[in-house]
Amino acid sequence: MTRLQLKKTRSQTQQKNQNNPSIQSSSVEQLTFIEHIYELRARLFWIVSALIITSAIGFQYKDILVDFIVAPLHGEKLIYLTPGGGFSFIFTVCLYFGALVTIPVIVYHIYRFLQPVLGQTSKKFIISLVLLSTTLAAAGAIFGYMVAIPAAISFLTTFAGDAVTPSLTAESYLGFVVAYLLGLAALFQLPLLLFIFDHVRPFPPGALLSSQRFVIVGAVIAAALITPTPDVINQMIVAGPIIAIYQLGALAVYVRRRGERRQNRNQSPVTPAQAELQEVPIPIPASVLSTTSSVVAKPQTSKKVQAHRAVDGFSATRVRSAPSTVRLPQRSQPVVAERPAVSVSAAGLRRSTPPVRSIDGFLVS
Repeated sequence: MTRLQLKKTRSQTQQKNQNNPSIQSSSVEQLTFIEHIYELRARLFWIVSALIITSAIGFQYKDILVDFIVAPLHGEKLIYLTPGGGFSFIFTVCLYFGALVTIPVIVYHIYRFLQPVLGQTSKKFIISLVLLSTTLAAAGAIFGYMVAIPAAISFLTTFAGDAVTPSLTAESYLGFVVAYLLGLAALFQLPLLLFIFDHVRPFPPGALLSSQRFVIVGAVIAAALITPTPDVINQMIVAGPIIAIYQLGALAVYVRRRGERRQNRNQSPVTPAQAELQEVPIPIPASVLSTTSSVVAKPQTSKKVQAHRAVDGFSATRVRSAPSTVRLPQRSQPVVAERPAVSVSAAGLRRSTPPVRSIDGFLVS
C-alpha cells in the first residue's frame, strides 16, 4: 500500500465514521499505528542503504582494513580452510566497517523515530548521553585493540610451547577480535549506566562502595563470558578494567552529588530557626501605645485679619498671606474612670429641690 492509497483510505474512513465518534477514534488510532509502521520501514530502508554504501566504500580499502586487523599478530599469517574462506573474510571485514561507520546514522534515525515520545525538553540530555556513550565505547575498543587482544594472543599462542605450531584461521581470528572489541565497548558503558541509574533513582550514601565485592565477582563472570578462552590470564585482563571502570562510575556519581550539594549551599535556604526569628514581632510597651494613640492632629487656623483705617478715613487692609493650617499634636489626657450611675427616684428629686417663692410670698412650685 502506497502513501497515496493510505491517504485515500484515511479520507474514506473519516467520511464513514464522521457521525460515530467511537468508531472514528479507533480507526484514527489504527491508521496512526499503520503510519508508524510505514515510517519505521522508511527509516530502516535508509539505515540499510547507508550500511550498503559504507560497506562498498570499505571494500575499496580492504587491504588497509585487513592490515589493521592482523596487526596484533605481529607478522603471522592467517589461513582459510574452505574455497570461499578468503571471500567471506573480506566480506565480513567490509561489513563490520560499514556497520561501524553507520552507527551515527542509526542513532539519528532512532532518535527521529522516538522524538514524538521524548519531546524537545530532553534533546540536550539525549545528545549528551549519545556523545558520552560513543566516547566510552571508543575507549573500550581502543583498550581492547591495544592491550587486551595482543596480550591474549601472546599468551594463547605460547601456552603450549614448541610442541604445537599455531595456525590461526581467518574466520576464527576475526570472530576473536570482534568479540573482544564489542565486549569491551559494552563493558565501558558501566559509568554511564551508573550515572543514569543515580539520575533516575539516587543511590543511598555508601551503596556504591559497599557493593564492590559484588562488582568484582560480576566482573570475573562477565570476563569469562566475553573471552572465548577459559584461561585465567585473559579473564583478569578483562576483569581488571571493569573494576577500574566501576570505580570511575562511582567517582562520577560522587562528583555529581557534590555539585548538587554545592549548588544547594549557594542558594542559602532559610533555616527554621531563622524563619522563627523573622516571624516573631517586637514587643511594644503599653505606655507607648497609649501615648501614640492619643496624639491626634488638631487643625488650628490663624486669627482673622482686621481692617485698619488710614488717615483720610478710608479703610485699608494689610496684605497678608492666606491663612495657613497648622497641625499641632494634642497632649495625652489621663483616662478618667467613669462614675457609676446613681438611680434617683422622683420623690427624692422633689425633696432635694428648694421651693421657689414669688414676690407676693406664695409658692410658685
